[in-house]
Amino acid sequence: MKKWMDIYTHHFIYLLIITIGVVIFFSPWLAFLGLVFLAVVLTYKLRRYHMLKMKQAEEEARRVTKLAMLENALRNSERDKQEFEAFFNAFDGATLYIEDVRKQQFYYSLGVEALFGFTQAQFNQDGRLWHQLVHEEDLREVMEHHRLLFKGVSVNHTFRVIHPTKGEKWIQKVAKPVADASGVIVKVYGKLIDVTDQKTLEHQLRKMAYFDDLTDLPNRKMLDRHIKKALARSKRHGHPFAMMFLDLDDFKVINDELGHEIGDLYLVEITKRLDDCVREEDLIARFGGDEFIVVFEETEQQEIEVIATRILDSLQSPVFIKEHELKVSASIGVSLYPEHGETKEALIRRADQAMYAAKHDGKNHYQVYHQGLEDVETEDEGIFKKWFQALFSNN
Repeated sequence: MKKWMDIYTHHFIYLLIITIGVVIFFSPWLAFLGLVFLAVVLTYKLRRYHMLKMKQAEEEARRVTKLAMLENALRNSERDKQEFEAFFNAFDGATLYIEDVRKQQFYYSLGVEALFGFTQAQFNQDGRLWHQLVHEEDLREVMEHHRLLFKGVSVNHTFRVIHPTKGEKWIQKVAKPVADASGVIVKVYGKLIDVTDQKTLEHQLRKMAYFDDLTDLPNRKMLDRHIKKALARSKRHGHPFAMMFLDLDDFKVINDELGHEIGDLYLVEITKRLDDCVREEDLIARFGGDEFIVVFEETEQQEIEVIATRILDSLQSPVFIKEHELKVSASIGVSLYPEHGETKEALIRRADQAMYAAKHDGKNHYQVYHQGLEDVETEDEGIFKKWFQALFSNN
């Protein structure tokens, strides 16, 4: 009421003065008309006042409603954010990430800490921090796949990283770029998975399939694959190619007299000596019980004969195993491409014949194949029977 009186007091005073003046100087009728006019004016003003108050109340109600909606939206947004973060961080063994290209921001899930050894906050600050950990041999491929993403190509590849405390790990990266209407990449969604255990198992299975359990040398299956590829390279580039077949002389005596355990330990030691005699690029494979094949690429006959002599000399030193002093010699046969054959089968047969020629000639020396050896007889269970048994068996 006070506020209403404050608003309209000047109207009362003004009209009251007019009315008194009219009564004194003129007529009561005029006074009556003045009062009517005053009533009309007051009614009009009062209605406008009430309308203004109603409008203010409606605006206040809308403001309160809008504020309530904003508060509710904020609560929902916070809940959605919490649910998203919970979902984002819920995948054990996998790290999810989002790269916002326009804002140059990254969002990594918690799994990144176990994966790379840095905190989630560090990765969110520098999303490409893990690039520093990539194995140097895999870095070029990783960067190439990264460039493919910004050409709109999804990627799925594996690479190695060096974890600060856990050493080498294998990581699988699966990522998909997202473009705007104009084709510009604006976001990248991806995941990083630790596949170290899987790679380790694959390596173990591969080793079981292609490597000898005792000596850890390539077996006949691996040898067959290697010869095919090496011979193809030699044919394509015109490089020399050679095969050396080595058989230990009288090794059966060790097994028969001392047992297979001693024999196996002796073979392991012989493998080490062979590895010391050849070059890093040469391949040594265990072909049978006491038989080995060495494959040479881009190597001339003279150098191969030097290596053969080195092997024979290394076998002259005895091996001591469980108080037993053991020593056997070896017979070695060598075949050369293209002089002695142009196929895998021909070269293997020639090396086998040359080896038996050396054995028939007194053992403990090498023989390079020549035309006079084509009629040399080998064992009844020849090299090819053993070869095909290996290729079509599970061992």
